[in-house]
Amino acid sequence: MGLFPELDALLKKRIGLAHLPTPIEKLERLSGELGVTLYVKRDDLTESVASGNKIRKLEYLLYDAKEKGCDMLITCGGVQSNHCRATAAIAVRMGFACHLILRGDEPAIPDGNLLIDRILGATTAFYTREDFKNLPEIERDTVAMLEKQGRRPYLIPMGGSNATGSLGYIKMIEELKDILPAFDHIYCALGSGGTYAGMAIGLKHHGISSRLRGIAVCDDVAYFKAEVTRILREFDEWYGITFPDDLFNMDFDDRFVGIGYALNTPDELKELIRIARLEGLILDPVYTLKTFLGMMQQIREGKVAKGAKVLFIHTGGHYGIFPKGEEFKGVL
Repeated sequence: MGLFPELDALLKKRIGLAHLPTPIEKLERLSGELGVTLYVKRDDLTESVASGNKIRKLEYLLYDAKEKGCDMLITCGGVQSNHCRATAAIAVRMGFACHLILRGDEPAIPDGNLLIDRILGATTAFYTREDFKNLPEIERDTVAMLEKQGRRPYLIPMGGSNATGSLGYIKMIEELKDILPAFDHIYCALGSGGTYAGMAIGLKHHGISSRLRGIAVCDDVAYFKAEVTRILREFDEWYGITFPDDLFNMDFDDRFVGIGYALNTPDELKELIRIARLEGLILDPVYTLKTFLGMMQQIREGKVAKGAKVLFIHTGGHYGIFPKGEEFKGVL
């Protein structure tokens, strides 16, 4: 039993969808280059079509949707959203319909994640970046529209990042608790905050002393502090589990967003290629590449002691590579 007994019962309310536990692999050459002992948690291997970190969250969100008698999933994200693709895949698998609210222009020819969404039969609605700022209103209108059509929709927030979805990464920490000595540092991407929030709670719940570090791939430190705080508040409001305000040291770095969310410089893509050819590890250009670059920079800056044991969480996203073929042409 962990530090928060109420969590243990809550963590059982899931549908097994992912192939777990995911493996942990040592990166020998990068360990030597950086002067640490570097490992990667291969959450890109959680599934095939629904690969990545989102399926861990969907195990709990789908349980909740079924308990509430819903028959359709609604979620949102960018045109190339990994979360939307995973949701579309799991919807089909579990007998749900799926509707996606997408930020950006509809391309003439779908590729990457959007192509998979279409193959899976998800319906889509596209909104400009300006319109997307009114996402809560769009979500309310979409739910109302689908209810009028006789659907029983279940709304999943962006990235699956609420208290229910975060249970997936509290559960993931169970896969680390028997590894001794514990990792000194754990790195993950900050995209919507739910993965970090779940891991932070999980580490405390299981008494693991690893320092969790989040690298922002969009927005800034203030945004992610607010998002993680919101998720912690939801645990109190929805499940009656109160976490002390001073329990979590939110260790965020927003210096590696670069030229913008889902945008890459040639130098970033060159590093993706270098890491791939050094370790056979393919990172995705939106999330894990920027997080990995941030981690390496922090190590070089001395924020991580030489010889430390470091774990990088590979949250998937490989389908995001394919729409960037033209960008890669200039650096390959």
